[in-house]
Order: sequence, then structure tokens, then C-alpha cells
Amino acid sequence: MLVLGSVRYLVPAEASADTVTAVGLVISVTTGVLLGAATAGAWSAATDRWALPAGAWAAFLVAPVVGSQVPVAWMRWPVPQWLFAVALVALVAAMSTTRPGARAQRIDGRALIVAVVAACVLTAGYVLLGDLVRSESAAGAVRMWLVAAAALVATVIGAEVTARFLPLADDRFPIAVTGVVAAAYPLAVELRAATVWVLLVAPAAAVAGVLLARRLPYPGAGLAVAFVTSTVAVLWPATFADHIPLPVRVALVAVGTGLALGASLPGTATTAALGMSLLAPAAAVSGAVWALPADPRWVVTALAVTAAACAWQLR
Repeated sequence: MLVLGSVRYLVPAEASADTVTAVGLVISVTTGVLLGAATAGAWSAATDRWALPAGAWAAFLVAPVVGSQVPVAWMRWPVPQWLFAVALVALVAAMSTTRPGARAQRIDGRALIVAVVAACVLTAGYVLLGDLVRSESAAGAVRMWLVAAAALVATVIGAEVTARFLPLADDRFPIAVTGVVAAAYPLAVELRAATVWVLLVAPAAAVAGVLLARRLPYPGAGLAVAFVTSTVAVLWPATFADHIPLPVRVALVAVGTGLALGASLPGTATTAALGMSLLAPAAAVSGAVWALPADPRWVVTALAVTAAACAWQLR
């Protein structure tokens, strides 16, 4: 797996578009296999499932620091580097909690079909929405914001529609994944300039948040803490961001989002794999909105409203 993960860096700059596409497909398949194996291992027992979301979310927060996409300019839909990092860390986390002799959870046929269809539709839809938002960034302000708002609303609706086809005990997880990405994205961008010591806070706090969900199973509250922290730091930098150190804000966001994920964990492995696979596609929309040539206060407010809508659904 490490060899496959290194292939992207071995592609020469003069490689043809077909070669780049083939490498992207290989990495995509590898990522899917890793996430599937991690989920199957973590869900082989009814307990100790916390390591998978904790490891995956911790990797998601810090992976953008080392680059967010394949370094090939002409590849239209580059495979996100952080999704592969999520898969690797999740696999290690799941291995650490999987007991010897454990057997994979029996998969329901209907749940599998729903998860596969939802993963394909939502992934393609989120990437297309991200492309649409970027293509309209040079349009007038009104049109740009209409498209951005429609894209964010579509992500929430997509998660909500998917939830309606899932078992009752699993329906909150896709919504929680959508919400934590929107809530944490401003912080993930800020972490790119952070020191190593600050980066260490994010994984530790994410793990603490997931474990905290055992005692405080309130995903909406955790999501609210995260998006409020991210939002006020941008809206009032002089009174908040300048007086509350970055490590404290990182801890608040990571704990809040970890709590939201930990309190929404599904009972079936298929839904868990679906949610983990949506982390990077959901970031395509949030990232496109964040990159809009607009006042950062309006941008972070739009992401906060998206996260708030998810928190309301998780109440």
C-alpha cells in the first residue's frame, strides 16, 4: 500500500494525461480498499469502534499541511492527498483495536446497495458542485453567491436524503460528516501555517472528542462548538483570534467535531465506510466556497450556516 501511495510522486512531469488518469484511478481504488478494510476491522466487534473515526478525522485535519492534491497541473479531478492519508491512518487505527480472530460484520444486501449508490452519487455530485462554484467565481457577486449557496444547500440535502434510506440507527452519520467538514474547513486552512506542536494538538483533541461522545452523546452540541469557534475567529479577529491562541481554537474545533462524529457512529460497517469516504468529496464544496474572491466574513458565515443546518438535523 505504501508503494501504491508513492506512485503519484514517481509520475514524471511530462507524463501523458492518460498516464496521470490511470495513476489517479489506481490511487482511488487503493484508497477505497484501505477504507473498506479499516471499517470491516473496526466494526468486527460491537466495542472499540472509536479508533476508526478518531484516526480518520485526525488525519483529515492535519493532512492538508503536506499538500491537498496530486502535483500534476492538468489533471482535472486530482485525487486528494488527504483522503489517502485518511485511509492509511484509519487502517492503522482499526488494526490497533481489532481483536485476533474477529469476524467481519455480516452485510445486508439492501444496505450495501444504498451505501454504494449513495457514495457514487454524492462523490460525483460534490465534485461537480465544487467545479461549478469555482467556475462561477469570476461572475458577478450576486450570481457567484447564488451558486455557492445552492451548492452548500445541495450538500446538506444530499446527506439528508441519503439518511432517509439508511437504518434508523445509522441515519445521522452522513449528516455529521457533512457538518464537521464545513465547520472545520477554515481551521484546516489555518493549520497549513501552524507549527509542529500546534499540529499535534489536532489529533489528540480529535481522539478526545470521539471518546467524550461515550459520556456526552450530543453530536449537535459538538458541531455547534466547532462552527462557532471557527466563525467568531474570522468575524472578530481583534477580540477573539488575537486573544485566544491557535492551539486552544484547534482543540475546541477538533474536540467538537470529534464529539459530533463519535456520537453519530452507525451500527453497520457499510454506513461507516460510506461516511468515511465522503470526507474529501465534501471538502471539495467547502474548499471551493472558501476560495471565492469575497469577504472572508461572508465565506465563513456561509460555511457556518451549513454546519448549523447539519447540527439542527442532529439534535
